[in-house]
Amino acid sequence: MPEKKEAPKAEVPEWVLTFGDLMSLLLCFFILLAAFSEIKKPREYQDILDSINQSMGASGGLGIAHILERVDNSMVTNQDERARRDGHKKSTDENVSTNVPGKESEVSIVQEGARHAIGASIIFEAGSFELTKRDKDLIRTQIAPKIRGLKYICPIVGHSWGIEEKRAGMSFDELAYRRAQTVKDFLVREGGVDSTILRVESAGNTEPVELGSSSGQGGDSNRRVQIYQTGRTVEQTHPDPNFTGVGG
Repeated sequence: MPEKKEAPKAEVPEWVLTFGDLMSLLLCFFILLAAFSEIKKPREYQDILDSINQSMGASGGLGIAHILERVDNSMVTNQDERARRDGHKKSTDENVSTNVPGKESEVSIVQEGARHAIGASIIFEAGSFELTKRDKDLIRTQIAPKIRGLKYICPIVGHSWGIEEKRAGMSFDELAYRRAQTVKDFLVREGGVDSTILRVESAGNTEPVELGSSSGQGGDSNRRVQIYQTGRTVEQTHPDPNFTGVGG
């Protein structure tokens, strides 16, 4: 008498595993969205971003990515070769052309070129230009190492915003300038950055990244300082940046 065959066991299709993983990832994604929606302060939001970057092994900050490979055709990596090729010219972007009829027959324009943000924005409390411990750590770890030893000019742009700034007793432009100057002093004193490459600028309240209420309240992320790197070298803008007396 032939043996009775066993009924085939039910197997889980392979696509079910993939579908389950996808549902788990989507659940985590929506949980993160719900959590982020309750964050009202930019400092708390930045702390979360820093924690995620650290967990994932990422480095850099807003506006700049850390690339392990050398990018031979990038603008920054070509600057040294460009400077050697152009010799001792005041600026490789110098443009001398005939002007419209007037007092001067020629004009000379030194073009700045593109700006690249270095690190995250440094956020200040309303009416203050003092650096917090978190700000100092941010400058030491994320900003100073990226511009230390460079010869490219780095503008430091200060910003201010809102009627809460009035308690400092200064105008928007002056407060923004004091913030940028404070960051410059710390970069030189604690970050080991050459002061000749740093340029302090004030944007006042003219460049907000966040709009508060109509009364001018809110907009904490507008009370900031952002550091940029340009394509110009110090030697291209000044024949003797260190004032050694040997320049033209």
